[in-house]
Amino acid sequence: MEEFALSHISTGTIVARNQDHNVYQLDPKHGQGTASVHAVMPGVEVISLNFQTSRYIPTIHSKRNILELNHCKEGRAECKMNDGCLQYIGEGDLFMNTMSNHSQCIELPLGYYKGINITIDLEKFAGHLSEYLPDFPIDVPEIAHRFFLNDACFFIQAKEEIQHIFCGMYSVPIEARTTYFRLKVLEILIYLYYFDVVSEKQKTIYARQRVDIIKQIKKKMIQNLEQRFTIEELAQQYCISPTVLKTTFKGVYGVSIASYMKEYRIRQAASMLHKTQKSIGDIALAVGYKSQSKFGAAFKEIYEMSPLEYRSKH
Repeated sequence: MEEFALSHISTGTIVARNQDHNVYQLDPKHGQGTASVHAVMPGVEVISLNFQTSRYIPTIHSKRNILELNHCKEGRAECKMNDGCLQYIGEGDLFMNTMSNHSQCIELPLGYYKGINITIDLEKFAGHLSEYLPDFPIDVPEIAHRFFLNDACFFIQAKEEIQHIFCGMYSVPIEARTTYFRLKVLEILIYLYYFDVVSEKQKTIYARQRVDIIKQIKKKMIQNLEQRFTIEELAQQYCISPTVLKTTFKGVYGVSIASYMKEYRIRQAASMLHKTQKSIGDIALAVGYKSQSKFGAAFKEIYEMSPLEYRSKH
């Protein structure tokens, strides 16, 4: 899986188009994914993202006075920002930035991502906002200034209010999306207008060098599934403290090393059950389980059926 840019690129092609809605599909050789772009108001686009890939290249706008809002429903995204920081968006998070500090490449550490991206041209939209909210004194550029007063981007970590705003945007019928998205953008702006910026704790920012080490460790583990590495020996081999290893791994991948590797092993086993004729015992050994009963219990925990039932069904 390679990379995907949202529009005007060779790896994505338009598969549907109408007056206010375009759907881009990822070239199959780069993975699987679609980006549905909706023009909902002057200067405002809502993009529904659904990817099965390791990275994509976002559209880079030439104008810098554009506000971006990114909501993650499923998966995880690593954004390499212009200011040198690495930011991680997890499920339920809302990440805000402007084009003066955008990400030129977005990595998907879990290999999949589903989310909503909203872009607002602050100059173009400001002149039209009163048409939609005539009795509400929202100054969108002022909202953006308030959120980016101390930094070039802002995190609102997963919370019930964010879930309430965005949940319907993933399930609304396609024929109602433009109108529904328009209402939701206005709701988001009202929410941000009243949001207490000072009280929101910002996420940890990780140095690229440390993240690179964590990715090397993850690569070593998934390439040697039959082995069981301890945190202590990995930390010693890569000259990193066990505590830093554990906390940074969770920061990058969203879960502990044990949880990540357990699910990865079982998903690889499921693939082998589907694509090969290997015995269940051999598959268990191949993914690091010496005990077939422990393998069966772990498999059932994730797939809610035994390995034998999975093979019969698929």
